[in-house]
Amino acid sequence: MVNRIKSAFFDIRVLFLGLALVALFFFCVLPFFTLFERVLFPEGQFTLSLFEETFSSPAITIAIKNTLLVSSLVTITCMFIAVPLAWLLTRTDFPAARKFRSLLCLPFAIPPYIGAIAWIYLANPTTGLLPHLVGGDLFNIYSFTGLVFVEASFLYTFILLTTLSSLDRMDSSFEEAARLSGASPLRVFRDISLPLMRPSLISGGLLVFLATAASFGVPALIGGPARIYLMTTQIYTLQKMGSVSGILKAGALSSLLMVTALLTIFLSQFISRKAKFQTVSGKTSRPSVIELGKWKPLAVIGVLTFGFIVFVLPISGILISSLSKVQGDVGLSNFGFGNWYRVLFEVDETGRALFNSFILSAGAATLAVIVGYLVSYVQTKTRLPGGHLFDVIASLPYATPGTVVALALIMTFSGQLFGVLPSLYNTLGLILIAYFVKYLSFAVKTSADGFRQVDDVLAEASRVSGASWLQTMIRIWLPLLKPSLVAAWFLVFMPAMSELTMTTLLTGPGLETIGTLIFQLQEYADASGGGASVLALIVIIIVIAINYVVKRVSNGKYGL
Repeated sequence: MVNRIKSAFFDIRVLFLGLALVALFFFCVLPFFTLFERVLFPEGQFTLSLFEETFSSPAITIAIKNTLLVSSLVTITCMFIAVPLAWLLTRTDFPAARKFRSLLCLPFAIPPYIGAIAWIYLANPTTGLLPHLVGGDLFNIYSFTGLVFVEASFLYTFILLTTLSSLDRMDSSFEEAARLSGASPLRVFRDISLPLMRPSLISGGLLVFLATAASFGVPALIGGPARIYLMTTQIYTLQKMGSVSGILKAGALSSLLMVTALLTIFLSQFISRKAKFQTVSGKTSRPSVIELGKWKPLAVIGVLTFGFIVFVLPISGILISSLSKVQGDVGLSNFGFGNWYRVLFEVDETGRALFNSFILSAGAATLAVIVGYLVSYVQTKTRLPGGHLFDVIASLPYATPGTVVALALIMTFSGQLFGVLPSLYNTLGLILIAYFVKYLSFAVKTSADGFRQVDDVLAEASRVSGASWLQTMIRIWLPLLKPSLVAAWFLVFMPAMSELTMTTLLTGPGLETIGTLIFQLQEYADASGGGASVLALIVIIIVIAINYVVKRVSNGKYGL
């Protein structure tokens, strides 16, 4: 009898965990193998001719140079923004520092293309609010400067978050010793804090560089009109050609972007481990803060001004645009709710886009939580060889630019896979897979954190009492991990709800989502303007609401 129970326990566990691991490899690894196979063996034989043809194009060469230049400038700009902010909020008596930390990190949760739309309404040289109010040609968002500014105004949060974490973990005794020796705050920061933070800064900078290179929405909305083309916009152009040659060239360019992304993420992880070793030194007392004294009002004004520029001003611009009958006119008679009524009740695609986005995001979040729950169990509660690699595999699609993920999925699922599965090209099913694959790592990491925080004694007691593995997973682990799983669900749902980069490549007629509809309205489908800003405000409200729910459910552990 005991042997039968053990046998049944083993069989059901192997079945569920096996299916989860198969899904992990099938969706997170196979598409990228297919991508490389299609570009390296286009006719069944190994050749680099496709790469030679693609990279010999002057347009592609210019796009690669532009990508390197914009990514470098954005990274440098983010460094100059984030480091002083992190120091002010952790090492000085800056008032309400905890609240400012949350507020200044909010742009991390808002899609950058929303910011691009906001600044187009604000700084468009012809109909922008700022040129209308100030006059002259001082503001022109359609430029290299505008592109770098918009990217940096959102991506600085990558470095800010890593720097804040580094300063919070840092052993403050080194800084205290330097101060007692008579060193000025500036010298303590330069000679003590900055060297200890350097690995974290490099890691954060690499993430910003990668995020900029992988960005599509901002380069398309701002770089396109300025004729500044990046690798992601060229991939989009090649894929939308609709020809086999165009898709293969897009695959070759995507391969370069993917290799760059993988090298960047592995280097970042290596540096992050080094940073943890350098900055953590057992228990340490809370660092004594530096009194800003007469500089406090200036510091507060500076931070408030920065927050106004990167958060309040863009949202205000979108709000004004959504209420404006004619863009650029700030007269009271120009305001009304006509745009809201038109977009919500007269535009046929709006209801379909909202429904599609909700269904796809909820479905992707549910699948990610189920698979992430099982995969994280294997990773944390079993001794399966190579279990630690599952987190790396789940993180692979998230670390890969969205255009590359979408193209890999198109190449993998656009035909009859293995001669059995039907083609998923131009279906909601492929978009669902894309969302699930892209954000699966959120569910895996969050579930794994939950498993690590719970002792095995309850699960062992359950098994000793005769409960099967499935009963233990449902009645013991599931209730204990409920806060982590709910947080994981919302962490996947939130970015999927407003996703644009992958969806633009995967969408087709009748497959609109909020992200693609905003992009269409902003680019060409809304002659009177204001429609995109209505949906952008809806996205911002959803993001802020979900972030609040995540913080409440996880007791502040997740969310901003």
